[in-house]
Amino acid sequence: MEALIIKPANKEEATLLKSMVKKMKVKYTVLSDEDKEDYAMAHAILAAKNSKVVSEESIMKKLRK
Repeated sequence: MEALIIKPANKEEATLLKSMVKKMKVKYTVLSDEDKEDYAMAHAILAAKNSKVVSEESIMKKLRK
């Protein structure tokens, strides 16, 4: 099943969206800031997993410049 992440612009929109979802009898979860950080970290890890390996030497060269 798919999941949706919706970011309301303000508290009023959040309240309205929660109310609508409850009336539709759809399950929902509010993500904490920590949850959002965890998602971003997982996304970054997966993106890095697909990149090429770089030697420590080449990194140190760039840092010295």
